[in-house]
Formats: sequence, C-alpha cells, structure tokens
Amino acid sequence: MSQAHNVVVVYHGVIPEARVLASALSERFGNGNWRLLPAEPVSALETGVEGSDLVVTIGGDGTILRGAHAAAPHAIPVLGINMGRVGFMAELDASDALEDTGWYLDNWNVDGEGPRIENRAMIRATVIGSSEAPFHALNDVVVGRGASIRVVDLNTVVDGQHIVTYRGDGLVISTATGSTGYALALGGPVMNPTSTAFLLKPIAAHMSLQGGLLLRPAAVVSVTVENEAGGMLSVDGFVDRAIAVGTTVQVETSELNARFLRKHPPASFYGSLTRRLGMRMEAMTRDREEVRGNLNDESP
Repeated sequence: MSQAHNVVVVYHGVIPEARVLASALSERFGNGNWRLLPAEPVSALETGVEGSDLVVTIGGDGTILRGAHAAAPHAIPVLGINMGRVGFMAELDASDALEDTGWYLDNWNVDGEGPRIENRAMIRATVIGSSEAPFHALNDVVVGRGASIRVVDLNTVVDGQHIVTYRGDGLVISTATGSTGYALALGGPVMNPTSTAFLLKPIAAHMSLQGGLLLRPAAVVSVTVENEAGGMLSVDGFVDRAIAVGTTVQVETSELNARFLRKHPPASFYGSLTRRLGMRMEAMTRDREEVRGNLNDESP
C-alpha cells in the first residue's frame, strides 16, 4: 500500500501519451484520486501542488522544471518520468513507469530502504528597481539580446568587482543542474548536480573568457544592460521579460531548493550522463511504442 497519499501528477499537455500515462498511474496506484494537472499554465501549478506529498512529472526536462518550480516553495519532492528526448533530471523512463513507480511509493519515508532525497540548488534573479517578485531558476538565468539582431553589451560585476563587459548574444548564469542544458550546448563544463556553485557562460561573446567562470555558492552577480536596444531576461526557458537599457539583473543563490526522489547512489549520475548523451531519436521512438504497448495491456 502506497505511503504517499496526496500525489499530484504534472504532465506535458501537448503529448497525448503523457496524459494517458498520468491516468494509468493514477488508476493503478492512487485509486483514481490523484490530481492530474497539465504543465501549462505554470501560474496554476504552485497552488495546485500545495498540500501534496509528492509531485510526479511526465514529459521532458521542461515539464520537470515546471513541476519543480511549483514544488520548491513547499519543499515537496519530485519524481520525474521522462517522455522527452534526453531527460537529464528524470528518474524513470516512461517505458518503465508503470512497473517501477510503485517502489518509490511503497518505500516512501522508509529509513534506509526507501528512495533518497537529492537536493538541487536554485538561483534567484532580481530585476533591480522592479516591483515584480524575484524569479527562481533551477536550470539557468539568461540575459540576452532577445529578438534584436544586434549584439548586447552586458556590464558584469561579481561580488562588487567589475569583471568584464560582455559584448555578444548574451550571458547564461547556470546552476549545476543547468550545466547539462543551455550551458553545455555552449561548450560549458558539466557540474555534479548536487554542487551549489554556479557558472557564468557567455553566448557568442566577442572577447576572451569563452570558457566561462565557475563561481562560489555565496557569489552575487550583477548584470547591467548597456546597449540602447535593451535586452531580454529568460528564466528556465519559460519566463521571459524585456529589460530596458540601464536595467540591472542581480543573480545569487536562492533560498529554495528543488528536491528529487532517487533510487541509485549519487555516483550513478555519471553513468546516466553518458547514457543520456548517447541517446538517439530512434531510441525515444522505441520507448514511446513500449509505453503505448504497456498502456494497451492495462486496458480492460
């Protein structure tokens, strides 16, 4: 009998199989009383998950990010089921979900035997002078040129010391979790996901320091847009705000943490990393076909 009673399933609303799998998990493990919520709109998720024991996400890393954002203020753990292309943050593949999810539920809060909680550091971005609340990111904060075809000039200060004015397409400020996302695509290093340090990585900058800077957890970064066209602030790829010339974005470690359920020891991250980096689209197609087959088997 599951010890996780109040479960919310956040599923990718555009992938039909995600909604079907969410319903199948609810029927098998929750007696049909689990709450099922689409990942959009994001604004409804935080209220929707409040009071739950566990958030299960079904989709890609974007769905996990949305679920983790909603869960973090309430310190609710997240179990990620991957139905995307890579799924660096996911714990289970969709093809295994119906068979394997029960272990996490049955061993919930069982000392020494159940899943461990893996804490992931987040960062907080504040637009100085704005009345809007700070933004929290699990992956990254990007200050860039937005839709403009011109380069952006970003005066960058770390701990009160001017580092450089980046001139290029933008600047990625990434957590350890986000080091396998946009920052990795830019040639940045992969960080252990439990690290609390964070990374500055320029985007097509017309200068040196292309490798980026790895910062201590207590660092405070201030990025000021100096070009007349202004720029764009993007948080985890789904929160976007236009920012005017002279605007400063301050980024530092957040007081929030994302919490993930894990079965395997921390060192398993490295094997998972190489496996996921070697995945092919045909492998994902095979997994989706397996999911469809499993769901058909569940039908009366």
